[in-house]
Amino acid sequence: MMKITTLLITFNLLGQLSSSSATAEPIDWNLNTASAPADTLIIDENFFRTTVEVIGLNLSVWSYNRYIRPGGGDGFRTGFNSWKENLINGFEWDDNNFETNQFAHPYHGSLYFNAARSNGYSFWESVPFTFAGSFEWEYFGETHHPSMNDWIATSVGGFGLGEILYRFSEMVLDNRASGSERTWREISGFAINPVRGLNRLIDGNTSRYHPNSAERFALNYRSQMDIGVRQTGDKMLWDSDTTRFFVHFQFDYGDPFFGDMNSPYDHFDLYMQMNIGDKSVIGRVQSDGLLAGTFISETDKASHILAAWHHFDYFNSNQFEFGGQSLGGGMLSRFETESGLELRTYLDLNVIILGASTSEYPNLSGRDYDYGSGGSANFAAKFISKGHPFLAVSHEQYFIGSINGNLSDHHISISTARTAVPLNNNWSIGAEYQLTLAERIYQDYPDIKIRRPELRLFTTLLL
Repeated sequence: MMKITTLLITFNLLGQLSSSSATAEPIDWNLNTASAPADTLIIDENFFRTTVEVIGLNLSVWSYNRYIRPGGGDGFRTGFNSWKENLINGFEWDDNNFETNQFAHPYHGSLYFNAARSNGYSFWESVPFTFAGSFEWEYFGETHHPSMNDWIATSVGGFGLGEILYRFSEMVLDNRASGSERTWREISGFAINPVRGLNRLIDGNTSRYHPNSAERFALNYRSQMDIGVRQTGDKMLWDSDTTRFFVHFQFDYGDPFFGDMNSPYDHFDLYMQMNIGDKSVIGRVQSDGLLAGTFISETDKASHILAAWHHFDYFNSNQFEFGGQSLGGGMLSRFETESGLELRTYLDLNVIILGASTSEYPNLSGRDYDYGSGGSANFAAKFISKGHPFLAVSHEQYFIGSINGNLSDHHISISTARTAVPLNNNWSIGAEYQLTLAERIYQDYPDIKIRRPELRLFTTLLL
């Protein structure tokens, strides 16, 4: 519940920012609509405090699991004997449920990352602390042998989510605010990024009037919320089990075509969906972070960027389970006609470092999903008129070859078509059709083919 509350607070505060004096003008993707403050508060790198906080995070989680969490107890009676056994045994695979391994662990990793990020370290300088914090937990935080899947998900997923939460907290916090506005911004910033909030308390920055960071705002950003109903079919759309409500958030941070491409995650897209009446309230969390990019062509009518990406994928619904972390590269393109009609396209190829996909058959791991590595290919096109995206299509193709669980190959594709009609500057109505196909080829069991169409009808609010 805390994770859901944090995400809702994030989007609420970011929506308020859109109407604040600093960003009062409507977003125009052809213009730089907000600029970073010229002054900045420089925080010196603090290795000692970062290390103490990373260890402290692990001690806090260990204490909760050891003394408070129901059923924790014995699994966290750590000491010299368990540490020695873990060091001798090395990594293996664990049997935790999908949500814990693919969502909770990456969030935990984001805390390690922000221990460094909020102590003066850059994005790349903070990444090693994420790996080190997770490594320490796996070997010394529990009696269960170190888990390879946990270490990868916590570390690789953690630094992506960590940077997103760092940027969100940067936007919400305002060092020049005062009174109740300052209080609520500090509370919300703490909820979004607890480690940074702790450091602000330690340094006395929660109430001190001082300059904001030069990184507080992207040059361009846009957030929206879809509210509506979704009907999911079994093979065919009319073979529907029920119609359910959903809430979908989308946040587009930065625009690489107009200046947001200097540092990792100057541009990222974040998607988060809450499904009512499904197996999990949080049905989707997906992010695409731009690590680096360079123009290979730039004219008035067309521009192309060669880009390197970091992806985080988490899908958890009655349709299917899929999650993973990947790195890759591709092409971003922007075309514009004299009438102002704009087309954005996106194409990339990625290596899935470690992915998790639903398995219909039992296996020795005790999980209902398999782990493996593989690759993915993504394509998207979006048509924009007068700043309004009125038509979008996309296709995501994933392949995972199992390395733990059942011996199997997993092929998953997600094809989407979306259209929306504006009612005014802030509201629009629309529809989206999504087709999910999955083919799982097992060595020891019959193969599985799944077809899941879904239709969504929604109202969109620009936040």
